[in-house]
Amino acid sequence: MKFTGINKRLDDSAKKFVCGAVEGFYGRPWSSDQRKLLFQWLKKMGLNTYMYAPKDDCKHRAFWRELYSVEEAENMTNLIEAATENNIEFIYAISPGLDITFSNSKDVQCLKRKLEQVATFGCTGFALLFDDIETELSEADRSVFQSFASAQVSVTNEVYQHLGQPHFYFCPTEYCTSRAVPDMAMSEYLNTIGAKLMPGIDILWTGAKVVTKKITVSHLMAISNVLRRPPIIWDNIHANDYDPRRIFLGPYDGRSPEIIPYLRGVLTNPNTEFEGNYIALHTLGQWSKSNSDGLKKDIISDGERLSPVVSDIKLETETDFDSTEDLPARLDTRYQPKVALMMALKEWMLELDHARMPPVAASPVSTPVPPPNTCIPVAPPSPSGIPDAYCSLPGLEEGESNPSYMQPTMNPVNSLVNTTDITSPEADTEQQCSVADILGEPMDCALSDTSSVNSDNHENASLDNLMQVEVVAEDLQNKNGQSSKICDNKMYYEDLSLLVDLFYLPFEHGKQGVEMLQNLRWIKCNAHVITQPHKKQPEVEEWMEKADTFLNDVKKVQGMAKRLYEVPNVSLAHTIFPYVWDILGVLETCAAYVAWLKLGSSTLSASEIKGNDNLSWCSNLYKEAFSCGDSEPWVFRGGLQGEFERLLPTRSACDLYYMQPPEVIIRNQYCYRPYKCSDESAVYQICLQTCDDGMDGTEVFPDMPELIGDRILGAMTTLSPENCFVVEDDIGVCGYAVATLSARQLQERDKIAWIPAMKEKYPLVQKDQPSPADEVIASFHNDQRGIPETVLQKYQSAVRVDFIPNRVVDYSVPKRLLACALNAIKSSGSEGVHVEMNVGDKCMIDHYRRIGFFPITLQPQPTEDVVYLGRMI
Repeated sequence: MKFTGINKRLDDSAKKFVCGAVEGFYGRPWSSDQRKLLFQWLKKMGLNTYMYAPKDDCKHRAFWRELYSVEEAENMTNLIEAATENNIEFIYAISPGLDITFSNSKDVQCLKRKLEQVATFGCTGFALLFDDIETELSEADRSVFQSFASAQVSVTNEVYQHLGQPHFYFCPTEYCTSRAVPDMAMSEYLNTIGAKLMPGIDILWTGAKVVTKKITVSHLMAISNVLRRPPIIWDNIHANDYDPRRIFLGPYDGRSPEIIPYLRGVLTNPNTEFEGNYIALHTLGQWSKSNSDGLKKDIISDGERLSPVVSDIKLETETDFDSTEDLPARLDTRYQPKVALMMALKEWMLELDHARMPPVAASPVSTPVPPPNTCIPVAPPSPSGIPDAYCSLPGLEEGESNPSYMQPTMNPVNSLVNTTDITSPEADTEQQCSVADILGEPMDCALSDTSSVNSDNHENASLDNLMQVEVVAEDLQNKNGQSSKICDNKMYYEDLSLLVDLFYLPFEHGKQGVEMLQNLRWIKCNAHVITQPHKKQPEVEEWMEKADTFLNDVKKVQGMAKRLYEVPNVSLAHTIFPYVWDILGVLETCAAYVAWLKLGSSTLSASEIKGNDNLSWCSNLYKEAFSCGDSEPWVFRGGLQGEFERLLPTRSACDLYYMQPPEVIIRNQYCYRPYKCSDESAVYQICLQTCDDGMDGTEVFPDMPELIGDRILGAMTTLSPENCFVVEDDIGVCGYAVATLSARQLQERDKIAWIPAMKEKYPLVQKDQPSPADEVIASFHNDQRGIPETVLQKYQSAVRVDFIPNRVVDYSVPKRLLACALNAIKSSGSEGVHVEMNVGDKCMIDHYRRIGFFPITLQPQPTEDVVYLGRMI
């Protein structure tokens, strides 16, 4: 039976400004419940469109030819009905470009049949996406079509007409200026698309880049001229699927509302993590309503016509302001990102009160995925003057190019079938880890979130008048200038503001995060004021004040994290936890470094420190390259936490900072700090509890509990304590990293001072059957073997890391402890560190290998039953 076209079509689809969300990212798709909640959000925020286009949903891209099963069809129908109930247009998108043969009538028929099926579910809008695919025609297609663009246009027009010319979208392969060949204006591909694609089909466009910092009127006028129609912006400003360490919680920005008349619409492709998109969507809603008159700005300035370029410059200066204190005097009907953020934060606080369950997993596809026929674009080179090492993903081999985030699907899932819980409600508790968990490989987890449908329909926040902003400000501040709580166990407004500032936007860090970055660099560069022989008290006081400010700021982040993990909206907490866990661990390591600098132990000069920081965010070269938008944001990986890492001496030790987050929320917080003499008994106790190849040795040394501590740690903690660190939990010290800058010097001092003291403390008693304690005592009295010269030449420093497994439930603790010690000895000039282990300590040797140590090959091979492991710093 011939398909007769779409029976139902929105009458105003050709007139309305399309604005909403596209689920178009790579990674785990959203669940059906999340999408239904999204429709409620969109309605509340004044948005009108949702596009279904999850790259890794199997029947959207990898298996696009396959029809939906009965269960899948029912779920898709329910989604479309839920969207319609909320006055949201549901656009079904399909991506056949990986392996379609345009000249093959069977492939074209499969495409028509698939979209016909979706039309029977009640869908009235469709999209064909040809992004991120091979740009060459197959041999079969070359004999039929003149060009790649002609092939795409032919199939798109045919499908569009076959469906009865519904609301239809097309995503070109050259979907931004940077991908146009040779450029946007001269691109044969884009000009063919514009000239031959039927005029009723809307074209998606991302801007100058894949992730575009600013979209201007002049740019839109130029692309509209090429495409013969205004584009719909597929906006990746909040997309985060290219960097696993970043989530974007800042407001919709870089797009003046004056561009609205030059567009058919905007669909934001936001964070992969559903719950992390409330602010992005809320502020987009405010933006979309801020130029409802639709007047083109280049003809309305004081009666004089302005050029688009001049008008863009004028608008850029108008959209920024210094502080929220300026808002009442300067507010008008135009969209202001910081005002919009205030309004969104107030609404988001209400979302924290909704009890929603932890994530569920979409069912994987059982059919093997065929090798995709696609090109994986090579990432652009690093900005001029900035080495790749500062802009790459940790773990890549030398010379390997950074992968673009536009990767073909290799592990598709099905989000339209029943889901299986991966986390029970009871799982939101402290994670219990065994010794194997702590010493083993980090868990591979990439948590998303799910949500039940939110039935509340709050009034949409808007910027209609000055009174509304004044009310918000009054709500958020009490008479003492402190934030007001919703209730005692909920987050402060300042907590959310801090959270947003830590995870702001692709080309901009939030104000509080920037202040912490600048403060840390100042502390580093001026650390010499407390080590110089003739100290100037005012300078010392200023330095100490700055250091204390940074330490207090880290405590604020810890407090924010603690309150975040307790919100009733467990789904949101699970969504944000991996990112907060990551940056908090880095900040805690930075805090330990600042606390160590306060002791005055650093030996590097100010010029040496400043020279090492030329390639950090605090240098003008790097900052300009990061913030200007000329490079795609995945060139600068790691987010704000990456910027903090680059300010640490061990900036190149990526394995100590970049780790997979735990699978469940870990509420335990740890404090890393320099070792104090009063810690000796606790450190000795930990040494005793871990001395038997990582297991408790209390019963091995029942009468001499200090013996093993004296043997393994005593010389370093007594003769060289300045580079030793401990980690504390709520109970007390639960781990340590003791280190010495020069193992050679410590060895000499050990022979002179420590060994004689130990001989006196532990007299040698000859026994026919010596106990383990007797053997340790004998080692003090026997000739001391020296560290091989081949070890000392390359790995001049020594370290020992131990912790109590049943107290340390976070497997990142050993690496962060090690990072603390390595930052200290690196600051004093060390380039390598080693650890000495007994050959029989297999578990501990494996532990050190997992934190970056490798066996040192010695020539000639020593006969002793010891092994040396080392790592460069």
